[in-house]
Amino acid sequence: MRPAITAAVLALSAITSMQPARASSDEAWRAFDAKVTKACLAASGIRNARPSVIVGFDDRVGMVAMLVSDRTRGSAMGKLCLYNKKTGKAFVDDAEMWSAPPQPK
Repeated sequence: MRPAITAAVLALSAITSMQPARASSDEAWRAFDAKVTKACLAASGIRNARPSVIVGFDDRVGMVAMLVSDRTRGSAMGKLCLYNKKTGKAFVDDAEMWSAPPQPK
């Protein structure tokens, strides 16, 4: 290649590689939220479950959280779910008497 063409290709490559990262689409976020909700509901073992909104943490943590409550009248059963974004696994522990707003429908 000629030096001018080589320089132009290298300059264009450098400019292209400096493009900012693009944010996830709304569709991708909805799919992620559905995946987290499904995993946490399954891990909770609560039959009449109500998921809360998802609480996100800094990407360095690698986890999101959700409270899964029992919708049964008079029940105080709740499970705190931590979802590992890297492995896709949900971990739960008792969170009786905790409360959180439910996910919007």
